[in-house]
Amino acid sequence: MRTSKLRIWLLGAVLLVLGTLLAGCGSSSRAVLTGSSWPGFTVADDVVYIAFGPQVYAVDLATTNPIWSFPEEPQRGQAFYAPPAVDDDLVVVGDYTNMLFALDRETGREVWSFQSGRARFIGGAVIGEEYVYAGAVDGTFYALDRETGEEVWSFAARRDIWSTPLLIGDTVYVTSLDRHLYALDARTGDLRWQFPAPGEEDREPIMGALVGTPTLYEGVLYFGSFNNHVYALDAGTQEVLWTFQTTNWVWSSPAIDEENNLLVGGDLDGLVFALDRETGESVWTFDTDGPIVGTPALGTLSDGTRVAYVTSGDSNLYMLSIEDGTPVAPPVSVKAEFTTRFLVIPTGVSIRPVPVYAPPVLYDDVVLVGVHQGESLLYAFDRETLLERWTFEPPTD
Repeated sequence: MRTSKLRIWLLGAVLLVLGTLLAGCGSSSRAVLTGSSWPGFTVADDVVYIAFGPQVYAVDLATTNPIWSFPEEPQRGQAFYAPPAVDDDLVVVGDYTNMLFALDRETGREVWSFQSGRARFIGGAVIGEEYVYAGAVDGTFYALDRETGEEVWSFAARRDIWSTPLLIGDTVYVTSLDRHLYALDARTGDLRWQFPAPGEEDREPIMGALVGTPTLYEGVLYFGSFNNHVYALDAGTQEVLWTFQTTNWVWSSPAIDEENNLLVGGDLDGLVFALDRETGESVWTFDTDGPIVGTPALGTLSDGTRVAYVTSGDSNLYMLSIEDGTPVAPPVSVKAEFTTRFLVIPTGVSIRPVPVYAPPVLYDDVVLVGVHQGESLLYAFDRETLLERWTFEPPTD
């Protein structure tokens, strides 16, 4: 069972990299002749910014009505999947060709754009006080002037950068498929250190590709790798404090639960794990039936129970007790509506479960889930009961 799930996931990953459609032709008019992935979305204040397919949407969470979309008219061959970066004034998002756009947060109008060499942007950007940071799949990491979009400096990794960088103070942390974590001076781009250090690449366990954003907490960086391990790395000394071996590749970094001093994450075998933050020892595990790509969202129920919301490629949204990993409520199957068409004429509607790869996001009293198939992009489930509250379907005009 585990092997078959991995093979299915690997097929999906290869299709993504090669730019082949993951969604079928019957999903909606949002399908375009370009590569496909799951939606990237970010919540800021009472607005969710969603990047998927030919457009980026700003949606009012109180009314579920769209505020704006970019571009106003979809462009053939252009697609957006990277989670948008949002600050007080800007929304910055990369597309699946080689463009990075800064948009006015209120209106969605383009403020500036930046074109990489010939490399697409898969991971999200980060907006700093002076610079915008983003990595491309040719391994180039850019720092751009926040006001103009002009390149200030760049750093060359040896392989693709798929992750969103982590900006903490004057250091920006970047992971790469070249099996390294880089710490760069955020102002100059100078390399402060890399892990593994030069000459230590063969140290066991040999590092795998890194595609997730590291998490920094109390001076320790936590991240997962495609070598079936989670790492705790001292950010000051680059000493490995501990490692934890998973059953398969780890795409994203685990979430930190301060109350229980735990890390909660998942791997591509569908294993959810909770680790002691200080020792890396397993506290509990829970099996799903599909790959876990997104970082779990942690929250507290009205009765004080700490829970982890987990999305899985098995089409389910899970709510697990952080204390012991037991389900707090039955998992909900995320089901999408599909309109079948003959040429452009609708001929019927079907509803079926869809895999969920995007990480869940908590907002107010709901948990938000993005999907890459069907008519709706975003689903809101009640945080207490997991009952569906509403969905967002992009306008088709």
